[in-house]
Amino acid sequence: MLTTSSSQPLHLKYPISSQWEFKLTTGETVKGEIYTTDQVAELVVLQDLHNHDIRMISITSINNATQDKSVAVSSSPSTANEIDTVHIKKVLEEREKRAIRLAQESFKHLNPKAPPEGQMVFDRLLKACNEVIWKDVSIIVLDTIKVDPPYTKSDCKLLPTAGSGQQKRGSLDRVQKIVSSIHAGNDGG
Repeated sequence: MLTTSSSQPLHLKYPISSQWEFKLTTGETVKGEIYTTDQVAELVVLQDLHNHDIRMISITSINNATQDKSVAVSSSPSTANEIDTVHIKKVLEEREKRAIRLAQESFKHLNPKAPPEGQMVFDRLLKACNEVIWKDVSIIVLDTIKVDPPYTKSDCKLLPTAGSGQQKRGSLDRVQKIVSSIHAGNDGG
């Protein structure tokens, strides 16, 4: 297991924008690009190459770390360092812009009027269906289904304008299953 107490600082060990493969104590292998490190919390934050998720990995959970040198930041002569610094700044600026854009997009999906369980149902439906909006405290899915508080399976209804076609029925069934699965997962605690 890797520890940071006797080794070099994390930001030097895992430079920003460098590519790594981590074999974790859970047996999972994660490949990604270093986004940042947190020396105090002993975390490496990287963007997973497979699903593009941002992952926070505790240093204590890393069994083996291998750097992909083909895309690593060079530490050779000063001109190469200057070029790398400019490149890193550009990469960081692009990441910052992307993070701000993603945060702004996420804020569009938050509804301060809705209760937490409503927000949870909305988030899950958004992930599954993509076309989900808030209308006051009701959730509108695919412009055809309305989910009202308290956001249970029986609160999922076809909108009157949606018609009653087989496809609309299938969409309603799918939304009801998603909503039911959320409540089933919460009842176990």
